[in-house]
Amino acid sequence: MNFKLTTLFLAIFSTINCFTQEKRTSITGEIISVHKVVSNINILNLNTKLGSVSNNFGEFELKVAVNDTILFSSIQYQTLKILITKNIIETKKLKVHLTPLVNILNEVFLESLSGNLDIDIKSVPKDTFPKHNFVFKLSDLSKKLGPDIHGFLKAPNAQNMTDPIKMRSNGGATLPDFRMIKLRKLKSDLLKKKEFPSKIKKELGLDFFTINLKIPKERINNFIAYCEYRAIIHKYYNHRLLEVIEILQQESKIYNAIKN
Repeated sequence: MNFKLTTLFLAIFSTINCFTQEKRTSITGEIISVHKVVSNINILNLNTKLGSVSNNFGEFELKVAVNDTILFSSIQYQTLKILITKNIIETKKLKVHLTPLVNILNEVFLESLSGNLDIDIKSVPKDTFPKHNFVFKLSDLSKKLGPDIHGFLKAPNAQNMTDPIKMRSNGGATLPDFRMIKLRKLKSDLLKKKEFPSKIKKELGLDFFTINLKIPKERINNFIAYCEYRAIIHKYYNHRLLEVIEILQQESKIYNAIKN
């Protein structure tokens, strides 16, 4: 009796599975960014929870149906969602354009930068702040300082120290170079994103990913990139590690179900 029930269940499951697969069409696609193909982009059908990863030529293959939503995510590019239309099903082709994350930093003015971290770090402009011209000798250590004519208990004039007009007329400090400050912030943000995979693996340990989350060691970096659309980098550097761990646990279940 148990054998008959098992056989019947398998037959029903196979029929439902075949029926579901028949409704979806296999399409091929290409992912590009700034006229270059992009590899290792995570692609997920949010309706079926099945996905793929683009190869070295930016190509991928995925089963879809009309009104399916496809998610494209990576740690280096802006997350993108595409709704599958009837035209895509008929042509069986999809061309995807991704935007590098550096393009969405509106508060930073980029000049002569390529967006490639390794190249741009080497081409950072020289520091425009003036360097001191003091020369110190060992004999200066034995010299005695003159008396404090202003009195050591006398408070400084705050207006003279903060008023830009008075600072310039008195030969004081110049206004800060805001462009350089923003450029340094951009460099710092890009460096944080680059170092994030190594930091999170070191802090949580490889066993957390391989044993707790069941992520193969060679796929850990890819999995971290897949989770980036949940803002885990921002949360990590804002000392919200528990939230990061919870997101990694949630996303690992979907990631492990993806069939490349």
